[in-house]
Amino acid sequence: MIEAKKLFFRYEDDYVLENASMHVNEGVITAIIGANGSCKTTLAKHLNGLLIPKKGDVFVDGISTKKDEFNARKKVGFVFQNFEDQIVYPVVEEDISFGLENIGLGSNDVKIIVKKTMEGLGIGNLAKKNVNTLSIGQRQLVAIAGVLAMEPKYAVFDEPATMLDPINRKKIMSTIKRISREGITPILVTNSMDDLKYAGKVVVMKSGKVIFEGKKSELKNGIIKKAGIYA
Repeated sequence: MIEAKKLFFRYEDDYVLENASMHVNEGVITAIIGANGSCKTTLAKHLNGLLIPKKGDVFVDGISTKKDEFNARKKVGFVFQNFEDQIVYPVVEEDISFGLENIGLGSNDVKIIVKKTMEGLGIGNLAKKNVNTLSIGQRQLVAIAGVLAMEPKYAVFDEPATMLDPINRKKIMSTIKRISREGITPILVTNSMDDLKYAGKVVVMKSGKVIFEGKKSELKNGIIKKAGIYA
């Protein structure tokens, strides 16, 4: 379980998160939804220690991000909205290997994990390709592969389908649904009501505050309207 408790965070003088609390249960796709500017990405970045709260606490399976940022972050992968910033090597298999090599894994183990991860995402045929020759959807799958190869317990996807055409959008969202059945708990950051069909739990944000947390079936139109979210 990931628990965020009464988080306050500011970039400069003003707080952008105020008393924000939520939790993520293992095996349940959790969607963090809000209009643009609601600070849902800021909240999500606290879930793996990319950001540390000024007040409040985040615990990842009991590990405090304040006290043990490194081990908390190992459990929670993060696929950024600007996913191309995560791609550091020009050749696909080299890029996916990067994180595994960084933690000192042997070359044989790296090859096995990278091959398995790529095949699971249906991109095994891209191993030797230059990422700059790939489509946007393919590059996003490479970025996802780099995160999943690290075998996190949880994975945050920050608006993963925003720039994609309908075919690639469906492929990415199906991938998120599939990994939830394979032992990785996805956290989906979105501003689209349509994405909620993949989620079992919903966290709604408005102006840096959590205004709803609960089952998707409990989400009422009044909350959606208050948050300024549109389909």
